[in-house]
Amino acid sequence: MPNLNIPERFRAGLSKIRELNESSVEQIKLALEKPVSGFSSDEDVKLPNRPSDIPVTALESSRETDKADLRQIAEAVAGLYSAKAARDVDVEAFADQVCDAMETLDSKELRLPHAERNEFRKKLLMLLSSEAFAIVSKAFDLATEDERTFCHARILTDVRPVFGSRIEEGPKGAVVVHLLKIDYHQGSSAHHHFYMALDADDLLELRRVIDRAEAKAMNLRSVLGGLRVFGVPKEHK
Repeated sequence: MPNLNIPERFRAGLSKIRELNESSVEQIKLALEKPVSGFSSDEDVKLPNRPSDIPVTALESSRETDKADLRQIAEAVAGLYSAKAARDVDVEAFADQVCDAMETLDSKELRLPHAERNEFRKKLLMLLSSEAFAIVSKAFDLATEDERTFCHARILTDVRPVFGSRIEEGPKGAVVVHLLKIDYHQGSSAHHHFYMALDADDLLELRRVIDRAEAKAMNLRSVLGGLRVFGVPKEHK
């Protein structure tokens, strides 16, 4: 298996994990074990907008943690779970891979000193031991693994007058036009939108398609039995 390459956006957060005291690490661990509402019940599990929101909540209650570091540490923790799932290795082997990668960073400031390896590894093992958060992270990755994700929709309705040859006589008729605006995200953050004109028949077709999709979802829930069903997050809404 190739060596683990830690993305630059996670390096500072991983380095700051070394500075967490035992109490802060324990708070994050407890939060990761109870990640989202519905996880321990029969209702649909509502995924967080970002998996990193869960460790952020835990860290916010810690007076020992600099608030400016919260997001970096939380993003790093969530990133670790995604990387571990992609590499399909056990926790101890993955913790060793992270330590190896941190010890070889070019940045002297962020590089893990070998003397601190064992202590850093213990913290990683604690933070990576939540099966519940691992499942949520995998579900989040699957739910957002698309080129474009829906963000928001709006239908604007207007009347367009139809004039005859003599404008001064006023409109002779009118056309009702619906303009559907779809907002979506492409990639991790890029926001786009497009417009599409609809008539009354198009609205009926959209309603029919949506009703059919909802019926299929209900049928699939009955087929899935006791499996948890995860709600797709609206990360950038």
